[in-house]
Amino acid sequence: MGYRGHADWRDMSDYVVHFTKDNAGVSAYDSMISVLASGNIEARSSFGCATNVNGLGQSQHCACLSEIPLDMLDRLVERRSKYGIGFHQRTVLPRGAGRVWYLDQGTPHRDAMQSLVSSAMTGGVELTDALWRVTPFADNTAPNYHFEWEREWRIPGGLVFAPSDVAFLFVPESLHPQAAAFLATGGGGAGPAYTCPILDPLWDDVQIQAALQSLPAAPP
Repeated sequence: MGYRGHADWRDMSDYVVHFTKDNAGVSAYDSMISVLASGNIEARSSFGCATNVNGLGQSQHCACLSEIPLDMLDRLVERRSKYGIGFHQRTVLPRGAGRVWYLDQGTPHRDAMQSLVSSAMTGGVELTDALWRVTPFADNTAPNYHFEWEREWRIPGGLVFAPSDVAFLFVPESLHPQAAAFLATGGGGAGPAYTCPILDPLWDDVQIQAALQSLPAAPP
């Protein structure tokens, strides 16, 4: 499956992915199962160029995903884990998802954004100002900040989803039979069932494309 009908555009992807990671004694696998059971990728942290602006509450808290092509995920896997969830971009766009814009130091557009933020803070922060719906998607970069390779997307407020919204899951190939059986029964009836394709994030493009052949047509 190519990018929006272009089968040879292998440097681009129609999908966005969210990988879990080991955290505070909870494994990446258990974190993924918890996300699938709840149907919610939570917005736990604040992002963007207004992160440090007081008075914005949790309006800058986002869930994060990546648009990296599915056969080029090795760096993201190294940074997080082999466990993840994939969505078609058309599924998440209507729910507030969007690409991140990195604002480099010394550029006119970064100066312009900082000016807009400063102006919006004058006289006190007004939560209804439309600017605060944009700032989560604009990151001020620093000399030691180089994460544009992640092709990051964000969703302010997080992403609530149903099993039918999930295009595929990522699990190491050696665990596919067990994972498929467990997920298809909703974890023994404890949660919703997931019957979507299961991929290994380190597969090559041939293996990825073969697995994706079973996917239904993308949302309109």
